[in-house]
Amino acid sequence: MTERLLVPLTPDASAARARTWGWWYYAEHFLLQMRRYGSVIVVSAIGEPLIYLLAMGLGLAAVIDGGQSTVDGVSYIVFLAPALLASSALMTAATEFTYPVMGGFKWQRVYFGPQAGPMQPWQIAAGQVAAVALRFLAQSVLFYVVMLFFGVAPSPWAWLQIISAVLGGLAVGLPLMAYASSITQDKGQFALVQRFIIMPLFLFSGTFYPLTNLPVALQWIGWISPQWHAAQLGRIASYGMQEPWTLTVLRVLYLVALAVLGWWLVWRQFTLRLGWIQGTPDRDARVVTPRAGWKRTRGAGRRREGTEPEPATRPQGRISEPIPPMPQITVRTGPFAGMYAGNIRAVLERGFLALKTNNWAVFASGFVEPVLYLLSMGIGLGAMIGAVEGPAGPMSYPAFIAPALLAVSAMNGAIYDSTWNVFFKMRHSKIYRIMLNTSMGPMDVALGEIGMALFRGAVYSTGFLAIMAVMGHLTSPWALLMLPAAVLIAFAFASVGMAITSYMTKFQQMDWIMVVLMPMFLFSATFFPLSVYPEQIQWVIQALPLWHGVELLRQLSVGVFTAGTLVHVLYFVVMVIGGMAFASARLKALFLR
Repeated sequence: MTERLLVPLTPDASAARARTWGWWYYAEHFLLQMRRYGSVIVVSAIGEPLIYLLAMGLGLAAVIDGGQSTVDGVSYIVFLAPALLASSALMTAATEFTYPVMGGFKWQRVYFGPQAGPMQPWQIAAGQVAAVALRFLAQSVLFYVVMLFFGVAPSPWAWLQIISAVLGGLAVGLPLMAYASSITQDKGQFALVQRFIIMPLFLFSGTFYPLTNLPVALQWIGWISPQWHAAQLGRIASYGMQEPWTLTVLRVLYLVALAVLGWWLVWRQFTLRLGWIQGTPDRDARVVTPRAGWKRTRGAGRRREGTEPEPATRPQGRISEPIPPMPQITVRTGPFAGMYAGNIRAVLERGFLALKTNNWAVFASGFVEPVLYLLSMGIGLGAMIGAVEGPAGPMSYPAFIAPALLAVSAMNGAIYDSTWNVFFKMRHSKIYRIMLNTSMGPMDVALGEIGMALFRGAVYSTGFLAIMAVMGHLTSPWALLMLPAAVLIAFAFASVGMAITSYMTKFQQMDWIMVVLMPMFLFSATFFPLSVYPEQIQWVIQALPLWHGVELLRQLSVGVFTAGTLVHVLYFVVMVIGGMAFASARLKALFLR
């Protein structure tokens, strides 16, 4: 038996191979990076479609004309499933083609290593696109398997919607990638993209209802949306939706044109930033020039060339001015002496100063997402759903979902500040470590950060309440109590969110928070009554915190007070106390050992 010896490649052969297969080498690198959060990818790829199909396809279908309605000649869940498949690629594109791209240039700077070798800038970009496209393909296949399990893909050509979903994801993702590669300073641009581009494309593209349910003034969003065209192509493949073949061809050409244009912009931008072109400035160059006429000498600091350092002098005689006395320091005693110093104001002041220097548009637009849900669902689904049973009797569908979306707005504002912001300060900027090296205690830090989360939640809730008033969904003077109730909800979620975030060590782990929030958002009677579920499922949902927030605000919106109202309030009071105690103890354990 002969043995084969592995002969190492020569440098020239390695360079030649990199020039040919460099795009695949970088794709392999990017896929290996995905392994760090592979569990989140798998859970999201399987769990998200399953949750949406159960919540919207079955739960919402039960209240559409008593569950007897068909849309486009098929059952509602068959109509919905292809659009959800397309939207999964849309949401993944908004994640993978934004922060990872900017991070490759600004934070981790992983693009500059391959670029220093024989690999071309376009190969680096193509490798990342290929890796993300493979993720599109994998999650679309998993989604399609779930559809087959539910029996909502009746056509033998239904598998073609996998291709249309991948194409739709690239049509959205490649222009986003080009934009992300042009950003040099993170000022919250991606948050604005998520709120003003991605969410409108998702909500106003005929995902949950036919596009014709919207007024013409809003239908244009769907006409230009890749999500709508990908969803319609999926419906043609899934159950044979009828439309002229010329329109189908135009949909495909539109998505291909967006993807090609996006790729050209990506190629151009990566070449500018990685492969310097003569006549253009290098945006990433860092040139450091010493001050003219100065040089550093050992033991003498900096001095002017040709001069001698001046001899050290000491003042002679007695000091004429008296030394000021040391300030008096108040030392707290008692059981909370090491936890609380009564200096929450310093944490809040630092938070407001940081907010002042950031992009105010990002902060002020935080309530836009629930408003978009109210407009989309209230108008689009409201045309298909009649009156819904509320706390005081039948009520219109927009009035039914508006208080629930207010609770979601308060939750989202509090969660954002108490998770992502807290994680960055805890693990990257180390701000909490610096704060706790002063006289402040862990409870000062926790109360200050939660206070900032409450401010964000209160601003979002106030803005959303004003929108409800303009749309005529406030029918009782008791509805004004929804604002302090929303602040209480935000307080509870912020306290628990900060405690949970203290256990996170990698930013990929933060995706688990969204994995938990998504089913709570969809199953907490936000879009349909709790009565659509079996009794055993109802008991599980009634244990969720968002359900208590939704029910509390829904009762206040119509001025109905029962014993359950007090239970909802006490539920959040317990969350506040438990979350505060837990967060303070965790900060003490992490930074005051």
